[in-house]
Amino acid sequence: MIKMPEPNIFRSDAIDNIEISPVSGNNNVDNNKTERLAREINEITALYNMAVAVGSSLDLRKVIRTLYKESSRLVNAANFALVMYDPDLKALNYALVVEQKKQMKPISVRISRHHGLTGQVLITQAPFLVHDLFEIQKTQNIVEVNRFCPDRQIRSWLGVPILNPLLPDENAQGVIAIWSYEPNTFNDHDLWLLSAIATQAAIAIRNARLYESSQRRAAEMVFLNDVVGTLSSTLQLDQVLTRIMEQVERLLNVEAGSLLLADPPTGDLVFQIALGDKATEVKPFRIPKGEGIAGDVARTGKPLIIADVEKDKRHFKKLDQTVDFFTRNILCVPLILHDTVIGVLEVMNKKAGNFTQDDAALLSSIASYAAIAIDNARLHQSVLAERDKVIEAEEEARKELARDLHDGPTQWVSSILMSVDFSQRALEKDPDNAIQYLTKELTNIAELGKRSVEQLRTALFELRPLVLETQGLEAALDVFLERRQKDLSAKTKLTLKVETDNPHGNITRQDPKVEGTIFSIVQETVNNALKHAKADNIVVELKETPQAIYTVIKDDGNGFDVEQVMRNYEKRGSLGMVNLRERAELIGGELTLRSAPGHGTRITVFVPKEKEERMKKRSVTGTLSLPPDMIPT
Repeated sequence: MIKMPEPNIFRSDAIDNIEISPVSGNNNVDNNKTERLAREINEITALYNMAVAVGSSLDLRKVIRTLYKESSRLVNAANFALVMYDPDLKALNYALVVEQKKQMKPISVRISRHHGLTGQVLITQAPFLVHDLFEIQKTQNIVEVNRFCPDRQIRSWLGVPILNPLLPDENAQGVIAIWSYEPNTFNDHDLWLLSAIATQAAIAIRNARLYESSQRRAAEMVFLNDVVGTLSSTLQLDQVLTRIMEQVERLLNVEAGSLLLADPPTGDLVFQIALGDKATEVKPFRIPKGEGIAGDVARTGKPLIIADVEKDKRHFKKLDQTVDFFTRNILCVPLILHDTVIGVLEVMNKKAGNFTQDDAALLSSIASYAAIAIDNARLHQSVLAERDKVIEAEEEARKELARDLHDGPTQWVSSILMSVDFSQRALEKDPDNAIQYLTKELTNIAELGKRSVEQLRTALFELRPLVLETQGLEAALDVFLERRQKDLSAKTKLTLKVETDNPHGNITRQDPKVEGTIFSIVQETVNNALKHAKADNIVVELKETPQAIYTVIKDDGNGFDVEQVMRNYEKRGSLGMVNLRERAELIGGELTLRSAPGHGTRITVFVPKEKEERMKKRSVTGTLSLPPDMIPT
C-alpha cells in the first residue's frame, strides 16, 4: 500500500507530548515510557545536531554528505538517495546514491510521462510510503533506483520532498528516498523523521545554492570585466577573440568552442575562431545559410541549448563526420549588432553535466561584447583601408599632375625657350633682317605663354577649386566644364544643366564635404569620359529637391560591359569606379552606374540634404531606384 500522511511539518510540540509519570509499581510500563522518552530525546537531539551540521557549511557537496551522515543516525539509510531536480532540463539528478552502504556513481534521469515514485513525490510535493512493491512491480517499473540494483527487487520504499513548508511559494528542490529489499521495513515514524530531515535539507540546500549562485555570479562579473578589458586593449581581432574563447572554455568547462561570422553575400557561417583538438580541421568549413543548429540560431537570433545533439534533426552532422568529432551537447548564442545577427558563438560538450540557462546568459553577455569588438575592429580595418586608398589616390593624383605638367605646360615652356633661343641667334647673325621674323616669333611666343598659363591655371583649379569654396557647387562645375571645353576640339560638347526648387534659381550651398565629394566625382567621371568614351556629348545634370541633391553624368560614347570591368577592377586592385562609389557612401550617398557597349554611360549620385540621413550607414549596389519625379532626365 502507498501511505500519504500529513505534510512534513516538523512538530515542535513533540517534547510537550512526552508523558513523564511518577514511578509506579508497574516496571514494564515505566521502562517503556523511559525508553520512549530517551528515544524521542535522542531524535530531537539528532535533528538539532543535523541542523547545526548542515547549516555550518555553504558547500553543496559537503552539505549533501553531511545530510546522509546525520540521516543514518535516525533512519535505516543503508540504501539512500538524495535527488536534486533540474527544472531547465526537467531531469532528476541523483547527487548521492548509497546502495547497501556503498556509494554509487551519480546519474541523471529525465522525468518521463509515466512518473516513477521519485517523480511522483516531486510533482505532488507530498511524501510516499510503500510497504510492499512486490505486486506493483509485476506490472510496471515505478522505482527509478532499480537501475542501481537490477538483480534484486526492492520491496519497501519511502520518499519525501525536499521542501521547506514555511515557504509556501517554493517548489520542492528534490527528493530524499530510502528503500529496502524486505517488505514492511518502514513505518509512519520513519516517514515523520525523514520529513523532518528533508525540511532541514531544504533550508541547507537552498542556502548552499544561493551562496553557490552568488559566487558564480561574482566569478562571472570578474570574467566579464576581464573580457571588456581584453576587448578594449587591442584591435587585433583574431588575437582578442581567441583569448576570450580560451577563457570561455575554462569557465564553462567545455571540450570545444567556435565563433562563426556570417558572410554577407551568401549568408553562410564562416569559422573565424575555433578551439579544441579539431580546431585546425574545422576552420576551412562553411555552414550553409540556415543549416545546422548554428544556422538556426543565426536565422532566429535566439540562443539554443541542446542536451542531446544526436536527437536533434538540425544538427549539421557532416562537420562531425569530416573532422571525426562527436558532439554530445551544445550551447549556441547569436552575435547581434544593431539588431542584426552577424554570427554565432557556440561551445560544445560540457565536461560535467549539461548546459544551463545560466551558461546561456553568460555566453550571451560575452557574445554582446564580442559583437561590439568585431564592429570596432572592422571599423578600424575600414579606416586603415580608407587611409591606404587616400594615400594611393594622392599618389595617383601626383602622377596625374606630373603627366599633365609634362604633356602640357612643360612642353609649351620648352617651345618658348627654343623660340627665344632661335630668335637670339637670328639677331646675332643678321640683326638687320631679323625684325620681320622676330615679330612673327614673338606672337608665337605670346600664344605659347598664354596656353601655358591657361593649363597651369586648369591644373591648379582641379587641385583646389577656390570657386567651390567661395561660390558653391554649381559655380565650380560651370568653371570646370568651361575650362575643359577650351582644351577640346569642337566635336565634343560639355553641357551643365541645373534644376532647383530654390527661389533664387541657384543650387543652395551644402556641407563642404558634400560639395567637394560631388565635384571630385564629376571631375573624375568627365575626365574618364574624355579619355575613353569618344563621346560627342557629355552632360552634367544637377538637380536639387527639398530632400536631396541628385547629380547625373551621362555621355553618348562607346559604353562598356559593367560586370566585366568590375571583375577586372577586383583583379588589378584599381580605384576607378569602385572608388567613386565608396566616395559617395562616405558622405551618406548612393552611386549607381549604368552602361552598355554602344549605348553610352550614365552615373547617378544621390545625396540626402539632412545630416542625420547622411550619417546613416549606407551601402547600395545595383540599379538606383528613385521616384520618377526625382530622376533628372
